Amino acid sequence: MSPSDISRRRFLKVSGTVAAAGLAGTTATACAPSDAQSGGAPANRAVDVVVVGAGFAGLAAAHAIKAAGKSVLLLEARDRVGGRTLTLALPDGGWVDEGGQWAGAGHDRFYHWIKETGHTTYPSPDFGDWLVYGPADTQFHRVSDESTVLPGMDVVDAMKAKLQAMADSLDPAAPWTHPEAKAWDGITLAQWLAQNVKNDNIRAFMVGDMSYACASPEQISMLSFLSLLRACESFDKLNGFEDAAQQDRIVGGVQPVAEGMATLLGDDIVMLKQPVRRVRWNQDGATVETDAMEVEAGHVIFAGPPTLMGSIEFAPSLPTARAKITQHWPQGLVIKVGMVYETPFWREQGLSGGSLDYSSWVSETADSSAPPEHSKMGVLTGFIYTDQALEAMQVAAPERRQRILREMAARFGEQALNPVRVIEMNWSTQVWTRGCYGGYLAPGATWAFKSAVRDAVGPLHWAGTETSPVWPTFIEGAIRSGERAAAEVVGG
Repeated sequence: MSPSDISRRRFLKVSGTVAAAGLAGTTATACAPSDAQSGGAPANRAVDVVVVGAGFAGLAAAHAIKAAGKSVLLLEARDRVGGRTLTLALPDGGWVDEGGQWAGAGHDRFYHWIKETGHTTYPSPDFGDWLVYGPADTQFHRVSDESTVLPGMDVVDAMKAKLQAMADSLDPAAPWTHPEAKAWDGITLAQWLAQNVKNDNIRAFMVGDMSYACASPEQISMLSFLSLLRACESFDKLNGFEDAAQQDRIVGGVQPVAEGMATLLGDDIVMLKQPVRRVRWNQDGATVETDAMEVEAGHVIFAGPPTLMGSIEFAPSLPTARAKITQHWPQGLVIKVGMVYETPFWREQGLSGGSLDYSSWVSETADSSAPPEHSKMGVLTGFIYTDQALEAMQVAAPERRQRILREMAARFGEQALNPVRVIEMNWSTQVWTRGCYGGYLAPGATWAFKSAVRDAVGPLHWAGTETSPVWPTFIEGAIRSGERAAAEVVGG
């Protein structure tokens, strides 16, 4: 890997997330599901398959079941569809995605549904230089092209090459089969970095640069981190724009794609405000109970965050491995901040809006503005991860907002202090999500539970982006997981 890795990065990643909470001063309104999707439900029903969770995994599963000619009911706890995506409207026709927002190379199933629901994409804004807080000299640098070399990047590149080689040796569908799997699952990413990267600043830079799981390096095992890297192909694919994970945005935002998928299913299939409380099951089928209804089904697909599935009462109890998995599969922690300005003023300075500063609360930013024919406003998206997010949430909202804006001013100038609106999304406080981008298996869990993370239990099947061996934590992974679970049902 060459020193140009940092210039290709664009300091972006994705994956999925959910509902919104605003900082002081925000007035944006979420796009709501249609009335047809939120109609009342009968007290009792019987279908071939119940799908739990109307994010992209659940929507994709329901479509696949319906296409196979089986009856299906999709139960969603929230009053909307879209799971860990949420699109907020701006007054001039623009939008802010406070959840998952990118589609990229290899995201074939996501692109399919973007097209199928009548939506289009545009290249992610990427005009100008990026700002990088150097890994060795602790100052900002303008990174203009692949020839830019920063002090300390030779060490970063060497360590990334080593990690990539380790990841490439894994089977993405069965990482626990690797000869070093037990050892790698027994140490954390923090321990590996401490052993291999002696410079504190370079080590901190790498932590900020590899926040894909939204877990602190002390929380995630080497095997779990390497599995994520392998499932998403490479650092270049995870970090980049063109021909990489952040290649495109969706005109109008991401959540409308989910709403379109729900509309195509029909209002007799999608049921909102139906949190599943209890599942009674045997080898022949299951009864799914919400607060308002009971549904008899031959199969059930659980398509939500694993930790949420652990809050459902199962009778009889699930097998030990399956029951324990949810206790070792927490959700990640990230706060996404949308800062809306009258214009994307940073472009006037020749800047892209992309930045990386491992010393700040907001470690990453990206230009999330709409094309000018849709909106003249500038949208700067910031990400606050793990330890910094915990610290930020101990600060009162007005003070937190001012610190965030001061950090932006240090990068982009005084104009950054005067946004039209600031929108903050703390996914961990959302009751039907509890964190994002996705979940991560705790140290020791991948080795201990192996294929139980996806294995069906009688009529019960497990989906959700966390379960996908391809593009987990991304919308693409969610869709593929739902289609895999549906194939299990149809094939069975």
